[in-house]
Order: sequence, then structure tokens, then C-alpha cells
Amino acid sequence: MAAGRASVASSLTVYADRRWPPETGIGRVQTELELRLPIDMQVVDLAVAGKIGSPLSVLSVSKALWRVQPERGRVFFSAGFVPPLNLSLPSVVMVHDLTHRHFYGAAKRAYYDLIFRPLYHRCGAIVCVSEFVRQEFLDWSGMEDDRVHVVYNGVSAGFARHGARHAPGYDYVFYCGNHRGYKNVASLIRAHAASELPRRGIRLVITGRPDPGLAAVAEEVGIADLVVFAGRVSDADLPAYYRGARAIAYVSLFEGFGLPIIEGFASGVPVLTSNVSSMPEIAGGAAVIVDPTQIASIAEGLNRIVSDTDLRRRLVADGLSRLEHFDWDRSADRLWSIVRDVARTYARENYGS
Repeated sequence: MAAGRASVASSLTVYADRRWPPETGIGRVQTELELRLPIDMQVVDLAVAGKIGSPLSVLSVSKALWRVQPERGRVFFSAGFVPPLNLSLPSVVMVHDLTHRHFYGAAKRAYYDLIFRPLYHRCGAIVCVSEFVRQEFLDWSGMEDDRVHVVYNGVSAGFARHGARHAPGYDYVFYCGNHRGYKNVASLIRAHAASELPRRGIRLVITGRPDPGLAAVAEEVGIADLVVFAGRVSDADLPAYYRGARAIAYVSLFEGFGLPIIEGFASGVPVLTSNVSSMPEIAGGAAVIVDPTQIASIAEGLNRIVSDTDLRRRLVADGLSRLEHFDWDRSADRLWSIVRDVARTYARENYGS
């Protein structure tokens, strides 16, 4: 149950799949949304068993839902992407991207097409995190467009211009994210080596433990001493890493949203990102945009973002202005309104009022 709401008589009970750890992107989204839960709602953790990525995940959700007696004023919500197999409760599921269909092999693509797609059709609403994801989801799923909505992510309160700065004793460009292939970190390392940054002693700081493959790339291009793996950076320490950076580099090949873009904006740091998928939409002209498939394009972008004082000043100002579109209060109001509407529609159709 959401903290501080146990004593409130609720008209709507939201049964949630809460398996995503708080430090993950989806976990952070769920936390921020629940912190802004309307006073007449309560969230109950379904305590879904099993791994999120398991092919049996839809069965795990359904098994947990079978323990819930269907009644008026009850709804299922997942901040993740796993829909329920059964329809004992009206359902709202967030889809952050369709990355699994593009980069995780034929089996995962088939699973989405054969299992997830028909289950999504049975949900009361699908919530996407960008217009890019919504359009791709509509094209793929064939769902009615009035059941597929956009709710942007917001920026967590810890990300702000003022506060502690990571100060390792050298200038650095910061990459925050995992090391999966589509994140394009190897190309970022190669572009760093091809830019003027090594000559200036500017390092590339990458979250996560040392990756043998990425370390080998850094060795190959001669900047092994300039690539720093920061290990697991806690949520409490992460804003300091942003604020201390010369720039944020996020040149992924595919994103449904791209939280580091707006986290960079909030931290008052210039952002470099890609010209594909959702990233230009989220950046909205407030970042340096490059072709992530071209090392030369990324390298040129790195040179500009660390050297051009006027550009840097403009990017910081534009990034801060851009944040008005990514407000958790506004996002939560929109999301819980969708959940409420789905529950009301279900009640009219199944209970007659």
C-alpha cells in the first residue's frame, strides 16, 4: 500500500505489479507516480512472483490477480510492460518502448507479436511515454488510438543545478545507463578517442562495473586511461555525477524516452544525444543532436559541446526551459486520471453504473 494512505477510505484500489527494483528506470517511474497518488486511491502490491523477463511473466501476473476478488472500484496497473493473461480486473499497462522487438532476437520478437500484442488489446488502456512510442505501438498493435495515451516521464527532485558535484580531479563527459549493445557505448568510446577531448585530458565516465568488451574497445583506440567505469552509482549520488560533468552523452540507437536527457537538463549540464527514435522529441532542440551510427558525427558533437561557450550557455538555458514539459505532478495527474476512467468504463459495462 502506498505510504501514508492506509487510513484513507479509498474509492479505487489499484493492484500493482511492483517487481521492478526502485533503482531501475521503471521502478523510478512507479515510485514517482505512487508518491502522487490521489487521496481517494490506494495501491496494493500484488506481490507477483517470478522474474520480470521470464516467458511465464504473464502467468505470474495472472496468478497473483486470481487471488483478488473482482469488484467495482478495483483496477490492475503496471508501470512496466507485462499485461495480465486474465481480465478479472480492468487493466492499464505502461509501455516504455518496443526495444525487445528490435534488439533481443527473433524469439523475443515473436513473443511480443504472438503473446503480448493480443493481451494488450484486452487492456482498458495503454500508456506510452512519448509520442514516438505511441505511434510505433499503434502501427504495430493495431489498437484503437483512443485507448493508447502519452504520459511523459518527469524529473526526480534530486536532479537540480545546485548541490554537491562529483569532483574526481579531472573534467569528464558522463554516460548514465546500462551497457547493452543498442545503448551504443562502444561507439561513444570510439568517438571520444576520435575527438579533441583526449588531448585536453577530458575523460569519459560510464556508470556500471568494468565491461570487458568496452574496456577492449578503449584499449584498441588508445584511451584506456581516459575511460572510467564508475560502478553502481546510488540514486543519492547520481545527481552529483550529473552536475560535475562537462557534458552528458547519450547516443543510444533506440529509446522510448531517454531519462538521462532530461536529468541532464535539470542538472544544468549540456546534453548530447541521438537523432533517432524518441530522443529528438524529448530533447526538443535543447541538446546537440548527432547521428549515432557515425563516429565522426558523435566526435564532432563532443567537440562542440565541450568547447563552444555560447552553445553551452544556450543549451543549459534551453534545457531548463524544456523541463516544463516533464513534470511528475502533471504526469501523475494524467496517469491516475486514465486509470480512473478505465475503472469507471469497466464498471458501467459490467455493473451497470
